Amino acid sequence: MPAKKFKEQKTLLTEALRELDTELKRLKKEKISLTQMLGEVNSSMMTAEKKEADLRDKISGLIADENKLNKIKSQLQSKLLKLNEKLNKVSSIREDLKGIN
Repeated sequence: MPAKKFKEQKTLLTEALRELDTELKRLKKEKISLTQMLGEVNSSMMTAEKKEADLRDKISGLIADENKLNKIKSQLQSKLLKLNEKLNKVSSIREDLKGIN
């Protein structure tokens, strides 16, 4: 192989190696950037999942409170109904007594 042709091939290979090295450095930077972005996304997802779990717990607590209040409401309505029945009886007796006088 002539020396000139060997020198040309060596120059081409050296240039190709430089280009590959440049591309490798660029890809490494991109990998670091993407890894960092992935970490941030994972962190955001974990935060969102924790908020979701907290909200589910709050909702469960509110549903339990609502059930208790509905039970108390029902009991009070029942007592009010009985009290109204007693008031009606007393009013009826009062009217009857007025009629006797």
